[in-house]
Amino acid sequence: MQNIPPQVQSMLAQLESYQGQLQLLVQQKQKVQVELNEAKKALEELEKVEEGTVIYKTVGTLIVKTDKEKALAELKEKVETLEVRLNALERQEKKLNEKLKELTAKIQAALRPTAG
Repeated sequence: MQNIPPQVQSMLAQLESYQGQLQLLVQQKQKVQVELNEAKKALEELEKVEEGTVIYKTVGTLIVKTDKEKALAELKEKVETLEVRLNALERQEKKLNEKLKELTAKIQAALRPTAG
């Protein structure tokens, strides 16, 4: 590690930082994907329910009565919001992966002359 130039050490530190950010981003993306799948499944099931059927939803620690139309509207909005969030996370992930590739290439290029 002592033979590594300071600028390469700095790039390696940046690389570690990017890897940490990417790991957090992937975790967030997985969480949003799970929520989205659950919301879509709930929406699918709710659409099968007959009009006039009593529907309950959770609000914090409470369970409250609601009607089908209101529940459908809320679920559709939730699905839409989660899809937007997921797309944003995917864009961020793509950008971060590009930065990682670029930085890795720079580090390899910087180390090549000293390795030979």
